[in-house]
Amino acid sequence: MIKSGQAKFATARIGAALRAGLLAAALLGGAQAMGAQVSTDWWPAIANDRTDDMRRMLAGGADPNLRYQNGQPALMRAVIDQAWGVFDLLAADPRTDVNAENPAGETPLMYLALMGQTERAKALIARGAQVNRLGWTPLHYAASKGQLETARLMLQHRAMPNAPSPLGTTPLMMAAYSGSQPMVQLLLDAGADPTTRDLKGHDAAEWADEGRAPTLADNLRQVIARAEQRKRELRAAQGQGEPIAPAPSLPAIAPTAPPASAPTPSQPGIGQGVDPAAAPGGSQAAPERDPATVRGVSGVRRETYD
Repeated sequence: MIKSGQAKFATARIGAALRAGLLAAALLGGAQAMGAQVSTDWWPAIANDRTDDMRRMLAGGADPNLRYQNGQPALMRAVIDQAWGVFDLLAADPRTDVNAENPAGETPLMYLALMGQTERAKALIARGAQVNRLGWTPLHYAASKGQLETARLMLQHRAMPNAPSPLGTTPLMMAAYSGSQPMVQLLLDAGADPTTRDLKGHDAAEWADEGRAPTLADNLRQVIARAEQRKRELRAAQGQGEPIAPAPSLPAIAPTAPPASAPTPSQPGIGQGVDPAAAPGGSQAAPERDPATVRGVSGVRRETYD
């Protein structure tokens, strides 16, 4: 009797195990099928801004942090393709790493700064995107394209106006190279030091020269001369034990005509970005300034992401 009961119990356990195994196999097959479907549909959905397809895949458990074949996070790939509907879905997903870096060390916020996507940048910062970081920062990228509103947003979130890149390049130098007088003035008003030099010894005026903005360069030289004079006065006052008067505000830079290569809003084109490696004094010609886009350029560097 006991043996008969044990046999029935064993048979029942075997049957349950078989059913569980079949269920697991079915689930695994379903997951594999979903994975195959995601791998087939994911990147076309981004490239073509197919929000319905993306919403379906995310709801089905697709990882929003998938990377393209060249290492670009999906969120940054959406910026490259200007797939803003898909970008918004990915950015809103709580699983998305908003500080994911691509192989060049860039972040989604840096791309948004380059493109002047201020409202999306604001939303990403609310989700924890870092404004300040070692090396290149979102403020560098906004300055390189004269994106005033986005730069203001970064400064409101305590972006450092004198942040040095690995080459010592500051946002002010990027603004000077871009030829954007309003951006230069914004950074000066925020406390950017015009006397700073990069690792090759070049200041913002020389960067403006390299960017073919001679009037801006001349005005910057005046600002630099006054700032250096102010520093000498402060050092002298400290040495004599005299009280140090508050520093006067730097004079506003006179408006300058945009360089001949500056785009108008109606001009089409692919952005070339700024190449920090092409320091002032180099033989490389300054790139034309086309409407901001990250296609074919990794932020302020000329690196192609296809």
